[in-house]
Amino acid sequence: MATATLTNAAVKMRPMSASTGMEILDVDLREPLSDAAYREIRLALNETGVIFFRNQKIGPEHQLAFARRFGTVQPVEFLETVSGFPEVGIIRKDPEQTRNVGGQWHSDHSFDPVPPLGSVLYAHELPEKGGDTMFANMAAVYDQLSDGLKKTVEGLRVVHSKKNAAYSDKRAERQADAELMKRFNELAHREHSHPMVAHHPDTGRKVLFINANYTARIDGWSEEESRPLLDYLFRLAYRPENTCRFRWEPGALAMWDNRTANHYALNDYHGARRLMHRCMVLGSPWK
Repeated sequence: MATATLTNAAVKMRPMSASTGMEILDVDLREPLSDAAYREIRLALNETGVIFFRNQKIGPEHQLAFARRFGTVQPVEFLETVSGFPEVGIIRKDPEQTRNVGGQWHSDHSFDPVPPLGSVLYAHELPEKGGDTMFANMAAVYDQLSDGLKKTVEGLRVVHSKKNAAYSDKRAERQADAELMKRFNELAHREHSHPMVAHHPDTGRKVLFINANYTARIDGWSEEESRPLLDYLFRLAYRPENTCRFRWEPGALAMWDNRTANHYALNDYHGARRLMHRCMVLGSPWK
């Protein structure tokens, strides 16, 4: 049976799963979005956490123009940048490398005082197989909590820490990567406390704002006390029925809302090259 297609006034869309992800059809990102198309695409992003486009033939200038439709593009941190485009970072894994970028469930820069509105990732080179990305809609996950658990978590805050990524990373390569640990320790000041249940700045919808990579502990609790509740919430969030899986191909572009969506770049393509370009749009404070 064919996947249902949603036909709106300006664009056609295809849901990726029950709650997470929407594929936008028949849109050429070399051309500016009309106001009507932008409104519908923005609504899909707000509702499902991530939107996808395929068969694009764009350069960094088009990627930036698309991202700027949603707000101000912020400077790149932690990544090499595309020549002549300091706002476009390079995410690359070469055949000899075993560690990838984003290989844990996370939300980009959740350790900042104001999380980014969104990340825009465009595929240039991909392995023949593997290298997919998983997404989870954390607003939909909040909706699944019992009334009692909702009351418990709504009064809590959580500390998001860049340094925590060094300890949440269970990959074997991390154990021996002394330089990586040194770098994370130098970034120990990059942490911030956010509400565990945040109100989305655009919609007011309640979002469970946690992720396995950067959420270090519940504010005011020890890490040991925090772990049982956080681990339960992560198990719930990342169940297959709460996620969608995007298979990349050259010319594909994804944009996800970092306030709503967690994502996880699968690292199952050792010996192959994967090259992506990413930019991020500045967010606004929680409501």
